[in-house]
Amino acid sequence: MSVVSMTQLTTKIWKLVCYDKVYLIKFANEDDSFVMKQLYAYKELREHVLPIYKTRSGESVAKNSDHVAYLTDYVEQIPMPFEKRVHDYAKMLEKLHQATTLKVEKHDEEIRLMYETDYSQLKRSFMALEGHMQTIEMKINRSPFEWYVMMIYPLLYGMYRRADDVMQKFYKQLGRKKNLTVSMIHGDVNIANTLSGAEASYLINFEKSHFDLPTTDTVRFLAHYHQVPGVSHMVTDYLKNQKEELVTYHFFFKALCVDLESLFQARSGNSLMDISFLNEKVAPSMLAMEIFDNLYHPPKPPKSKTKTKPSKAEDDE
Repeated sequence: MSVVSMTQLTTKIWKLVCYDKVYLIKFANEDDSFVMKQLYAYKELREHVLPIYKTRSGESVAKNSDHVAYLTDYVEQIPMPFEKRVHDYAKMLEKLHQATTLKVEKHDEEIRLMYETDYSQLKRSFMALEGHMQTIEMKINRSPFEWYVMMIYPLLYGMYRRADDVMQKFYKQLGRKKNLTVSMIHGDVNIANTLSGAEASYLINFEKSHFDLPTTDTVRFLAHYHQVPGVSHMVTDYLKNQKEELVTYHFFFKALCVDLESLFQARSGNSLMDISFLNEKVAPSMLAMEIFDNLYHPPKPPKSKTKTKPSKAEDDE
């Protein structure tokens, strides 16, 4: 490797220009587990994950006492509309999930513990909503925020009922199958963890990656980008492509279980700010309910109004 120049881009990234190619040298703390994750992702999805090159001694990283360094490709980023980057990210996540699918057995005790954790979270949020409503109903003078909570209470109540229904279906089906379809998830769902090059887009930063139900990424994706045009269709298409309904159930009960307990505790006292925060927190779940209805209760097409051809007797008259 003949080096032409080295340029420091950030405190932890150097650009390395060679005669034949341009590379990046990236530095990280001494925990190099994310390098192994990226190597695995690259093995399964080379079109959207950058390689990590080995040292002369055959290692993936070079280590010293307090950090590690590794060599990967440099990607010259090109300007791209935000919506296009979000769309490409959704596609890359789906491909990563599909390329790294595994079946994991779950014993009854594991399923019970999973259920207790999820049910407790749902119950706490529901009880927070009910307790808040009881407090509001006892008041004579209510703030605009409290009036607003009363107005959307039927929506929130219906959302939790839907979440509970889907969660029961998930665990009932899991109890019969005793296995889960898991995938390598990106973990840190943010388009900042992508690169958009002239030839392809890439996933980067695998520090928070691990194996989990793939819709764990999708729930976070919806939470972050629900306001982007077309996200509803992206998520709907993703769910339609799932081979197991169990995975779809997981998405819906996770997406519908809004943590209202912490939301009510974090109120600022400014009604307008609190209403805005509540809307931002609940909006992804409302969109998830819309996606649910489109998947399981699609609207029926209108009946065509065709005119019947008059009979010959009517023509004669």
